[in-house]
Amino acid sequence: MEEISVGATQPVILLTGCINPEGMTFTKLQNPETRRLQYIETINFYLDNTNNLIVFVENSGIDISEIFQNSAHRERLEVITFFGNSFDKRLGKGYGEMIILKHAFQHSRFIGTNNSICKITGRYKALNIKSILKTYEKYKCNVMVDLLCQLKYSDSRIFIADNTFFTDFLFSTIDLINDSEGYYLEHALNRAVLFSIMEGKYSYLPFKYKPRLKGQSGTDNLNYDYSFSYWFPLNIKQIIRFKVFSRKLEIKFSN
Repeated sequence: MEEISVGATQPVILLTGCINPEGMTFTKLQNPETRRLQYIETINFYLDNTNNLIVFVENSGIDISEIFQNSAHRERLEVITFFGNSFDKRLGKGYGEMIILKHAFQHSRFIGTNNSICKITGRYKALNIKSILKTYEKYKCNVMVDLLCQLKYSDSRIFIADNTFFTDFLFSTIDLINDSEGYYLEHALNRAVLFSIMEGKYSYLPFKYKPRLKGQSGTDNLNYDYSFSYWFPLNIKQIIRFKVFSRKLEIKFSN
């Protein structure tokens, strides 16, 4: 299987984490030990299944870096932990995740030397991550994310974008996020994507392949474990959607 090389042209995989949510609103999965083990498992998955640099940023002050000290992949992993979970819990985990992203940009040496980020919610394994990254490298768009529900929100569990998308568009939406009032990170991300497109400087594509996710939702405790039989028809629809969308772009830029 083709390996993905490491370098400034390859996205850094940025995994967001909160081991101890401390009563965060709309977060049913509260057990810190369960969450800690899930993050460790997911980090190992990406270390074993990619060659990309990986940054794990955790915002409840629980450092798990010692777990990976003897890993053969430790040079590709950066673990950052900080105390960033003391905000009003009514704002929700999406607000906390945005704080994590901003902290990552301020403190990660990997992000500082690379041009793009593949952001993944830290307890989800994208089982087809190699295909997803390979497609992004082929098409070289500025933002790759699924815009859902007639462009009303975006899937924030996994998306890929240039570093400048985060700094120029996404981070400015943080004050809009308030889970208790029904404005989630997914809405903020969607807004940032649409504004970046409207400005005319950013190219956008949906994922060519449906992310095949495995992991437990912190919101409702549901287990996502997309079997091949469940995922395959969804993936066919995703491929068709991608081809239609990319074909429209080809026609637009050829005129």
